[in-house]
Amino acid sequence: MYVHRLHPWITALAIVLAITSCGDDKLTDSDGDNGDSTTGHMVGTWQLTALEVEWFRDIAAPEGSRIDTTYLLYASWDYAQDILGLDAHDADTLLRTLMVGDTVLDTSVVLNAFLLEHMGIALWATFSEDSTYTVTGTYPALRLVPDSCITKLEQPQISDEGKYAVDYLYGTFGIRPGQFAQVLPAFDDGEVTFSNDHQTMTIIYTDRDGHDQRISETGETWEEENRIIHGAAELPVDYSSGAFADQGRPARSGYIMDPDYQHWGGYLTFFALTVQAEIDYLFSSMTIAGDLNGDGTTDSEDAIYYILQNRSTGISRYGAAYASLLSTGGELIDDSDRIFDPLDKEVGGKLTYVIQPVCTPINEIVDFKTTWNKIQ
Repeated sequence: MYVHRLHPWITALAIVLAITSCGDDKLTDSDGDNGDSTTGHMVGTWQLTALEVEWFRDIAAPEGSRIDTTYLLYASWDYAQDILGLDAHDADTLLRTLMVGDTVLDTSVVLNAFLLEHMGIALWATFSEDSTYTVTGTYPALRLVPDSCITKLEQPQISDEGKYAVDYLYGTFGIRPGQFAQVLPAFDDGEVTFSNDHQTMTIIYTDRDGHDQRISETGETWEEENRIIHGAAELPVDYSSGAFADQGRPARSGYIMDPDYQHWGGYLTFFALTVQAEIDYLFSSMTIAGDLNGDGTTDSEDAIYYILQNRSTGISRYGAAYASLLSTGGELIDDSDRIFDPLDKEVGGKLTYVIQPVCTPINEIVDFKTTWNKIQ
């Protein structure tokens, strides 16, 4: 399972205030007393000053698709084309197998007024006595770049209007967006509180318009046009090792670690890749067709024995001399203490891998806590 739980996405992906939706009527005039001058604390114009977001994205099975559908997340060695040429794809590595129900994003962020300004996010909301509202400004939104299948953060404009209802006694709040080109989702189970002598307002609500099952909680009917496509292009990278891991900073590139590479410090290095490829080649070319080292079996140890026997003159199919791969005592040489340099293949080094993005259909739930200051 591929999961992000990290605050560093604050500068990349993990901020959203609204996902596009057009809502049907949900609120009635009796849902709240908006215009009473003694209790209508919401009436006026407000500026967004803080935002907390919890964002969840799981792989979905859209209508007509199989629930056992899988999405393969591969990574490519950044110098594969230069070093391997037509065999470049031989170095591709499967990092994750994503299945329906797997979480591809689970993150939370907290933005104060400084961070909102830094990221170019500015919102104003006006609530009128006639139970109408407007929201204008710029908001953060995740947009898919189809050609690259990467999800990126943008700050588009918003100019929404609709009806609102508030119950000051119970602290409940809801909105019914207008008919055309609305950004904010419809909801009727939000929470609203006031502080600072009613000059500060906090609204908590959940966006369920991107979830094909939970959208029914808002009274909406799911339409496939609500489906969100997520570009999976990053994985956590461990801070200390620099390798893809279960936790760390999200990144598109990193090293690969696996117990299979124990001879090379646990890393997939140039020597590790070369030795594996050479073993496969020696058997597929029938260079080795039987027991060479006399242990009664024919396996990879026979290939290592062959490399040792030809250590002084042998050249691997990836261009590294056998003498670089194996010591005179027959021990595999660990090259994990350096980073691979294509101009000096003979010393090897850790290989940097870059994720090949894959697009997946998702179900999304976003929980928001927004704080506003009254300016008029």
